[in-house]
Amino acid sequence: MEQPSALPSASRLPGEQVLLKVLFACGVASSLVYAATDILASMRWQGYDWTSRMVSDLFAVSAPTRSFIVVPMVVYNLLILAFGTGAWLRAWNRRLRVAGAILIAYGIVSMIGLLVFPLNYAAKGAGATMHVVDTFALIVLMFAFIAFAAAGSGRAFRIYSIATVVVILAGAILAGAQIPRIDAHLPTPSLGVFERLNIYSMLLWVALFSVSLIRARNDAGRSVA
Repeated sequence: MEQPSALPSASRLPGEQVLLKVLFACGVASSLVYAATDILASMRWQGYDWTSRMVSDLFAVSAPTRSFIVVPMVVYNLLILAFGTGAWLRAWNRRLRVAGAILIAYGIVSMIGLLVFPLNYAAKGAGATMHVVDTFALIVLMFAFIAFAAAGSGRAFRIYSIATVVVILAGAILAGAQIPRIDAHLPTPSLGVFERLNIYSMLLWVALFSVSLIRARNDAGRSVA
């Protein structure tokens, strides 16, 4: 994967370099935590079919996996916040710093959705609406941080980011086509696959963005060695 354009100058303090790499590595760690949590929670819920049910169901207030999933997902959001903070504080161009700031906002909104406005099938009115609003905000923030990171990176990463957005949009369209079946309480074959296509495409993108920042920082360190 091509590294971000305009390689950074190396930090003068070794401790600062180590801290920065740890913050950048939190991007990879966040994706691993989310994926592991999804897989383990799906296995713990007897009768849960991951191909036809949404990831959101695992977070729902009434889900038997709710108590299991909250702590690791809090960790996931904290890792996103750390990754975003690293990019915001020490990225080497303005667009990457903006991407870091948006990642921080994404982590905050995601934490609010998890703890304050979780999916609740029994909720009516404002309670149900706020979960939808939170989810929509996450989607907007996701496209925003991908766009700014791509704009501040090299050509190969920009192309990869565009491909990621295309895959996410395709998954969203396929999942959206099943909304009438959800409303009619009919089976939703492949809904879980389509939603996970979106989520795992984003998780992979975050991990590779994290790796690209680490590699760029390592190259800058070698250049002054």
